Amino acid sequence: MSGRYPRLMAPRVIAALRDLDPPAGGAEMSLATLLKGVSESGPLADNAAQYIPLVECEEVGILEDGLGVFVFHSSDRGGSTELTRDSNLDITTTNLRIEGIWSGLAWRLRVRSTGKPNLGLQRRHLRVRNAQFAKWLDSKISDLGGDFTDVVGVTQLDWAPGAASIFKKYGIPYVCFVRDEIQFRHPELFRPALEGAVGICCAGLGLIEQVKERFAIRNGFHVPLPVDYEKTFGSLEFVEFKRRNAMEERVVTGDVNIPRIAIVNPSPEKGLAFYHRLLPFLEISWPEAHIEVYGGGAHGESLQKYGNTEWMGFVPPAEIFDHVDVHLLVFESTGSWGRVTNEGGLFGVPTVCVDLGAQPEAVGNGGVTLPYESTLDEWCAALKDVYSRRKELGGLAKVHAGVIDHRRSISMFRSALHEVLK
Repeated sequence: MSGRYPRLMAPRVIAALRDLDPPAGGAEMSLATLLKGVSESGPLADNAAQYIPLVECEEVGILEDGLGVFVFHSSDRGGSTELTRDSNLDITTTNLRIEGIWSGLAWRLRVRSTGKPNLGLQRRHLRVRNAQFAKWLDSKISDLGGDFTDVVGVTQLDWAPGAASIFKKYGIPYVCFVRDEIQFRHPELFRPALEGAVGICCAGLGLIEQVKERFAIRNGFHVPLPVDYEKTFGSLEFVEFKRRNAMEERVVTGDVNIPRIAIVNPSPEKGLAFYHRLLPFLEISWPEAHIEVYGGGAHGESLQKYGNTEWMGFVPPAEIFDHVDVHLLVFESTGSWGRVTNEGGLFGVPTVCVDLGAQPEAVGNGGVTLPYESTLDEWCAALKDVYSRRKELGGLAKVHAGVIDHRRSISMFRSALHEVLK
């Protein structure tokens, strides 16, 4: 619906960010789901039903009208997909390239010990792109016309500084999502955007506290990751059928007593260096355990050099959690919410995770968290403990999976926007 500019009438949302659809990852999928959700009528968090994953429920509280949502982002990754196609979102795109010479050099000259891009070169790329995005966005916001009373801005990730500068120019209060480590790697570049926001949205109170330790933010809004379990898995019957059949097959093949541990989408921020220390240690200390690595591209593939590890490539979540015993997740610095924790929980798979940021909230009682600086012996002991109690903890993880049900998350985002618009 690019190019349509009706006059803004209260209330409206203007989302400006690097990209939304096609999604580069979970952050884009999450925000697209939230924006689509608030564009339709629905309850505030206090009036919302008690949602159970994959179970229909009737809203009995007061329903708020849908908000008009305008989205401005780059189409460099391609045109809109079914994620936003035919939605209520009014989308305008620029052909501004997401990557460039400086980001390419940043990755080419990345830090060998962590695999992260060169800090100075990445910062230079971000400064250039944010300035370019702000210039483009300025003209588009100006074209909208009307006053900006009862309008709230939304931004996140790499181009948040550029978006925030234009929101400020037009006097638009805005919220900024913190999803990953980019703000913590470049605090001075992102400080004006975060500290100028009416509120910072994070999935998890623990991550909000991490942000508060580095930035003088005004408010923190807990907005859980919105996972539409029905779109991902279909039905509760399908989930139970998949799990039952896969476990029965393990009995038939004789490997049901082999501990199977899943690692999903490892990356420099998601534990890659740590896994390169832990996996060879497990090969000696717990030789019975078999590690299955999913996704992560070359990062994931690099882990299969260990004798106890197999890289499975990209596999849908249902093909991962239908048969594994334990899920392992580690973050290096930013404790953003790991959605795979709760997707695994839906299948009754418990998690062992670092206790950073929002992770204890994501795991709940359905697993164990421990400090990053724990010894390899302690990590091995935790994995063995959770494996030995996998049925008990898996049942608790299944109950806890509802914490990121998209209906609940949308109601909490709607409440945050209403708080800003008051």
